[in-house]
Amino acid sequence: MKKYLIVIVPIVLVLLISAYLCFICFGETKSVNKLFTDDISSVTISQVNDQYKVNDKLDNISKDKKYTFNNAYTELNPYGISPLSGIIIFNTNTEEEVLVYINDVFFTKMEETKEHIIPVYGLYENYNNKVTLKMEDEVVDYYFLTEASNLDYTLDVKKASKELTVNDIYFTIASYKTHLTGWDKDSKLRFYLTVDNSMDVEWLDNGHFLIGVTQGANREQYIGFVEMDYLGKIYNYYTLKNGYSFEFQILKDGNYLVAGGDVPVYFKHQMITTLDKENGNVLDSIDIYDIVKNIDPTFNETYLGPAAIRNGFYLNEDTNELAVSFRDINTIWCFDYKEKKLLYVLTDPNSTLFTNDVWKNYLIKVDTNRYPLAQHSPQLIGNKLLYFNNGYDRFNIKNNGYSDNTLDNLNNYTDVVLLDIDKDKLTAKTVWKYDGNKKYFSIKYGYSRMFEDNHKLMNFGYILKDNYRNKSNKIADSEKNPDNIYTKILELDEKDNVYFEAISEEGKYRTFKNVLYKDVTSNVNVSELNTFNTIPNDKLDVISFKKIDFDNTIEWINSINLTRNTFKTDYEIKETDSVDLYFVNKSGRVFILNYKNKDTKDINRIFNIPLYNDNYVLFIKVNDILYKTNKVYEF
Repeated sequence: MKKYLIVIVPIVLVLLISAYLCFICFGETKSVNKLFTDDISSVTISQVNDQYKVNDKLDNISKDKKYTFNNAYTELNPYGISPLSGIIIFNTNTEEEVLVYINDVFFTKMEETKEHIIPVYGLYENYNNKVTLKMEDEVVDYYFLTEASNLDYTLDVKKASKELTVNDIYFTIASYKTHLTGWDKDSKLRFYLTVDNSMDVEWLDNGHFLIGVTQGANREQYIGFVEMDYLGKIYNYYTLKNGYSFEFQILKDGNYLVAGGDVPVYFKHQMITTLDKENGNVLDSIDIYDIVKNIDPTFNETYLGPAAIRNGFYLNEDTNELAVSFRDINTIWCFDYKEKKLLYVLTDPNSTLFTNDVWKNYLIKVDTNRYPLAQHSPQLIGNKLLYFNNGYDRFNIKNNGYSDNTLDNLNNYTDVVLLDIDKDKLTAKTVWKYDGNKKYFSIKYGYSRMFEDNHKLMNFGYILKDNYRNKSNKIADSEKNPDNIYTKILELDEKDNVYFEAISEEGKYRTFKNVLYKDVTSNVNVSELNTFNTIPNDKLDVISFKKIDFDNTIEWINSINLTRNTFKTDYEIKETDSVDLYFVNKSGRVFILNYKNKDTKDINRIFNIPLYNDNYVLFIKVNDILYKTNKVYEF
C-alpha cells in the first residue's frame, strides 16, 4: 500500500501543476486574444498585396471552360490602377492564335494556346471601345466603356510624322499630378496609372516595364521597384539592400543595373549595382564615394551622398564605361565599371570642388568652354557622350553667391550636347547640339536619348515661361506655382527634322517612346507575382507577453504606415527619442524591433522584420511609454 502511495502522490502533483500551468496559459492566451481584431492589414505594400486576390480570381476564370471565343469573360481595368486597359479570357479545344483589333485598327497577334488570356491596351478614355478578335474564320466584338480620366494636365501634340502609328506612344513621368501617362500622335491619352509610381521607366523584351515604387521614399530615394505591364499587373516586386533612385538600365544579359547607396534611402555612399533579375541579389557594384575619396581624400563628402543628386547614369557595355551625372555639383563622372576606377570628369575646370592638383589628371577640356550645369541623362555612344544640359548653375547660386534672379540669368539656356571624348588628351569636341535658338531655360528635369536610327528624343521638362522669366523673380520660386512653367517634348529624325513635337503645362521628369503591343503578344500569366527582399534581417528581442503590462497602455492617436521594411507616422519623433515596435502574436510571444535609439540622430530608417507567417498586434514604445495601436498586421 505504501508503495502505491509513493507512486500516486507524485503523479497527482504533476497533474495538479500541469492543470495550474494550463489554466495560467489559457488565461494569458485569452488576454492576448482580446487584443486581436478582424481588421487585419498586410505588411506588403497595398499596390502589391491587392493583386493576389485579383490574380486568384482571374486564374480561376481562365480555367473555367464555360468561357468561349463567342462568350468570353471581359473586365475593364482588372487590377484597378490602369483605367484604359482590359482583359478577355476564354478557352478553345485546340491551340489557336488570335488577332486583336482595337477600334478597327489591328494591333497584335496573340501566341497560340488553348487558354486565352488577352490583355487589352490603349483604350480611349470616355469612349465605348470596340475590341475585335479574329480566330481563323470566326470574328467577335467585345466592348469596353471607359470613363473620362479628368487629368489636370494633357499633352498637346503640335507636330507628328506620318510614319507614326497609333501603336507608337510617348510616355511621360511627372511628380506633380499625373504620374505615368502615355499619349499617341493625335494627343489622345492611351494609358495612365492611378498610383504614384515614379522615376525612370525601362522596357523589357516581353513588353513589361520597370518603374519605382514610392514606398519609404525620402525625396527621390526609394527602396525598390516593380516589373509591371500596361494592365497594371505586377510580376516582380523588388525591395533592395542598396535601395533604388532615379535610374536603372536593362543589360544585354537581361539583368538590371540600378542606382542606389551603401544602404537604402538614407545612404552616404552613391553606388551603382548590377542585380540578378531572378532574385534581386547583387552581382556587381561600384562605390563612387570610395573611388573619389581614394583619389582626393579632401573631397567634400557632402557631395558624394544624396546632396549631389545623382540623377542619371549610363553603362556602355562594349567598353565598360559608366557615365554618372551628379546634378547638384554640375559634374558627369566617367568610370571603368569593370576595373572600378575613374576615367575622366566633365565639369567646369574652375569648380571649387576640384581645386586639388590631382584632378588635373581627370578634367576634360571642352572646345566650346560650355560645361554641364544641373545636367541630366548622360548616354555613352561609342567614344561620344550625349547629355541634357539644363544650364542652371544651382551649385554656385547655393554656395558661391551667384544671383538667383531671373533677370540676371536671361542669357542662360538649355541644350542637348553630343561630345566626342578623347580620354588620352582629356579633350572633348562638340559634334552635335540642339539649343532651340537658346530660348528654352529648363531649370530642372530633362532627358535626352539618341536611338539606333539616329533619332533624338528630348524632354525639356521645366521651362520657365517668358512672363515669369522676363520679370524680377527668384528662379527657385518658380516651383511655388506650376503655372510658371511648361514642358516641351521634341523628337528629331536622322536629318534633324522635327519628327514629333508636343507641349504640356506640367513639369515632366522624363519622356520615353515605346509601343503598346509587340507584333506577337504572350497571353497574360495571371498567377505570377514574385517578391524579392534583399534587405538584411534585423535582430528582434523576444520576451513573454506576461512580462509587460499591456492593460495599462495609452491609445496611439497618430497615423501609422507600416510595411515589413518601413515605418511612417505623423507623430514627431525627436532626435532624443527612443522608439521600439512591439509585435505580439496569439501565443503570447512579443517580438521587439529597436527602430531608434535615443542617442541616434537618424529619425528614419529602413529595416527588415523577420517574423514568421502569422498575425501580430502592434504596440509602439516611445521612451518609457507604451502605446496600443489596435492594429493587427499579417506577415
